[in-house]
Amino acid sequence: MEHTGKRSETRIDKTESLSIGGIPQWISMRSNNIHNPIMLFLHGGPGTAQISFSRKSQRGLEDNFLVINWDQRGAGRSYSRSLRKEDMKIDRFIKDTEELIEYVLKRFGQEKVYLVGQSWGTIIGTYLTAKRPDLIWAYIAIGQIVDMERGELISYQFTLDEARRLGYKKAIRELEKIGQPPYANLNDAGVQRIWLSKFHGAAYEGTLQGTILKNISIRDLRPFDLIRFISGAMFSLSTLEDEQNRVKIILEVPELKVPVYFCCGRRDYNVPFELVVEYAGKLQAPQKRIIWFEHSAHLPNFEEPERFCDFCKSLLTAEL
Repeated sequence: MEHTGKRSETRIDKTESLSIGGIPQWISMRSNNIHNPIMLFLHGGPGTAQISFSRKSQRGLEDNFLVINWDQRGAGRSYSRSLRKEDMKIDRFIKDTEELIEYVLKRFGQEKVYLVGQSWGTIIGTYLTAKRPDLIWAYIAIGQIVDMERGELISYQFTLDEARRLGYKKAIRELEKIGQPPYANLNDAGVQRIWLSKFHGAAYEGTLQGTILKNISIRDLRPFDLIRFISGAMFSLSTLEDEQNRVKIILEVPELKVPVYFCCGRRDYNVPFELVVEYAGKLQAPQKRIIWFEHSAHLPNFEEPERFCDFCKSLLTAEL
């Protein structure tokens, strides 16, 4: 759909704290024109807050969108030791997202947003899109979570198969020792993820951590932000992992009433791409499409940023 209206050259580049869900939470807003349509990113993790490392990969969007990144409750700048575990529930994140969208729409005088969910963020994004399609032009899913239990089994088997194929005896030994998921502790899950990264099922080149570090913007990094990032990531993962592992979106959300676009890394076994293909085939939506990123795994918007930005810009002239 064409987005038209009065334009100005008013730029915005702000990071500020808002009260969302009754607690302070941080958002960044960047655009070369504040009248551009809003694109809100829901970061992955849980807890992988991305205000500090989103600027470089998203710069190509700023001519066409008002780009908003949000450090969710318990993550990054929004982490606080005063947060209670009982406040870290998926339903609370959905309500936070709804509140934030309503706020930015009112603030900038707009009708809807383009909603982008990444990995963990696709859980929030899918549920919110099902609940409030009236707020959303289109839903863009990067590394869509479909069925966590099945996905973890596929990811484990891929990692073990690669270890055997490549003859990594240490990997075979460690993976056979922990066995198939679910795991009783995060350390065992971490063993599988370490070897998955080694075999390029998380990042096409390098590692997820390396991809994040490469994209950090000193401009968006304050003293102690890295400490808050690590503390928030550990807190978020430990409090949300069990609930996240029970998610079965393929059963719970059979229909979405807005256009849906799945951005899939061809090498993604962090959240296995074949489940996304299965979900896309079953999902009822006015439009749905898989956009393949051939040189990416779990982070195509960071691994192939130009392609991702070009795709997003193409939506502005699409018939949504």
